[in-house]
Amino acid sequence: MKRRLFLCLVLLMLLCAAALAENTRARHYLLLGEDGYADSVVDDARTDTIVLLTLDEKYNRVIMTSILRDSMITSPKDTPTKANLLYKYFGFEGLEACIERELDIKIEGCVLVNFENVKPVIDALGGVDLVIDENEYISIRKILLGKDENMPKGPGLVHMTGRIALAYMRDRQSGSGDFSRTERQRKVVGQLVAKCRDLSLLELIGIYNDVSSGMKMSLSIPAILGAMKSGYGLLTGGADFVEFRVPQNGTYSYTSLAGSGSALNVRWKTNRQRFHELLDTNPEETD
Repeated sequence: MKRRLFLCLVLLMLLCAAALAENTRARHYLLLGEDGYADSVVDDARTDTIVLLTLDEKYNRVIMTSILRDSMITSPKDTPTKANLLYKYFGFEGLEACIERELDIKIEGCVLVNFENVKPVIDALGGVDLVIDENEYISIRKILLGKDENMPKGPGLVHMTGRIALAYMRDRQSGSGDFSRTERQRKVVGQLVAKCRDLSLLELIGIYNDVSSGMKMSLSIPAILGAMKSGYGLLTGGADFVEFRVPQNGTYSYTSLAGSGSALNVRWKTNRQRFHELLDTNPEETD
């Protein structure tokens, strides 16, 4: 009840804020996913999904940047670690500080979601339609043990319920490991964003309520307000959906970390430069 009252308050504040002057700077948020089967988030879990969501009002676009979980990064203790271990050992604050440092940006806050709570969102939006190959089809069957009435019949165009789509996003065996897995995640999210374009603000809040029990966040009230105002404006304004990935091709090498196994030795300086080139470039000038 308190959460719903809080959301109503935020909505009222949002309506008042709509009359304020337009802020055209890009806002950055971290979306974190725990790939577990629990009903709620776990504070000491690894965040195997790390996505930097950029709401860019200046160029009317939403940029979704996947940061691969095995990316080697310097921790707040000045020691090398993997990106997916930052939240586990240093919490939201440590994770934000490290990504801000490496990409030279300001992060408004983090949202941590348990993957299991993504399923009802996908179902509420009517599922997603994606083309899968033979290996992805086999992986989905293995993950779900072949036990689902909506199981794909084979490769090709497939309509996915939340449970099928989650298995598709969890697949680490097909393609190029985590590179392909994060690409699959972006495909699903891209379709969900497209479906949200036709929803009212109240309907979007309703979807939020469906997943709030499996969510934890570090956003302040002003940050929530800014995200809602900017995000809803972009959705209803026909914003482009842009994908990016860290590390970029040719900007990493394979290495290992003691106690953590294989890792990606990321050239963060080069990735930072390319990310800012994307931010600073008007898409219309590249057409």
